[in-house]
Amino acid sequence: MEGTIVDNETIYKQDLMKKLLFTCLLIPIIGFSQTKLSTAKQKLSSNSSSSSTSSSSSSSSSSSSSDRTFGNLFADIFVEVFLIAGYEGLFGHLEYRHFAPYPYYYDNVNGEYDFGAVDGDKRSLLKARVNYFSANSIQGVQANVTYRFLPVLGLELSHNNFFENNLAGNSDNLNTTSFLLNYYRIRERSVTGWWGIGATYVGNEVNTAGFVYAIGLEVYPCKPISLQASFQQSFINESNINELRFQLKYHRKKVAYYTGYHDYSIAGIGISGFVLGVEVGL
Repeated sequence: MEGTIVDNETIYKQDLMKKLLFTCLLIPIIGFSQTKLSTAKQKLSSNSSSSSTSSSSSSSSSSSSSDRTFGNLFADIFVEVFLIAGYEGLFGHLEYRHFAPYPYYYDNVNGEYDFGAVDGDKRSLLKARVNYFSANSIQGVQANVTYRFLPVLGLELSHNNFFENNLAGNSDNLNTTSFLLNYYRIRERSVTGWWGIGATYVGNEVNTAGFVYAIGLEVYPCKPISLQASFQQSFINESNINELRFQLKYHRKKVAYYTGYHDYSIAGIGISGFVLGVEVGL
């Protein structure tokens, strides 16, 4: 009889240990069941400007207040930058330039711009690039097209497609598209610098557009390489998307192969990783 009681106690303890072990294994899975991208989308979707229980007049007032807030935000950014940099700092002198056929085409021109018009120079520049981004559980494919219809002005269209698979086996994705008008402030034979403003659209469950600004610099120190750094910030509802990029390019005539490090902050969710890509100039 006593042996039976001991056996039952042993079985009970073993069963309890199994349950505890199962619970310990389950907790991390539950903790990782929500992906980073899912959390980022929830934060990007949040908007505290209105409430579903407010009256129609209150909703109208909130909407107009939101519009004024966005307008004031844009104005404040522009005024502050203008006051710090001034007209000269933002726009400089509008000396005319021509585009070299491609970087390092001439012996005395390392980069994209040539001072005088010679045979082979171009009056516009079209560039397209695509790269693969990897950051542990998050990967991405990023595409970008820029068209400079003037040496000082250009249009830029970029698209980011992030996708994620976590430890719980869940998957998610996030798409962002940006369109900017860029002003190329620095147009030297070895340096290109620009800033731009425009709009960013976030798809998936967010489905919201917002204001975006960007700055960038590319230096051509010696054949056949260049170094590029850029920063872009988009304002979506009550959050923002920050993109910081560093790239090292290897130029081979009209084609450049590059690698680099990209750091993203999507509504406060940090995503950092390395990229491999190719760029073509036309």
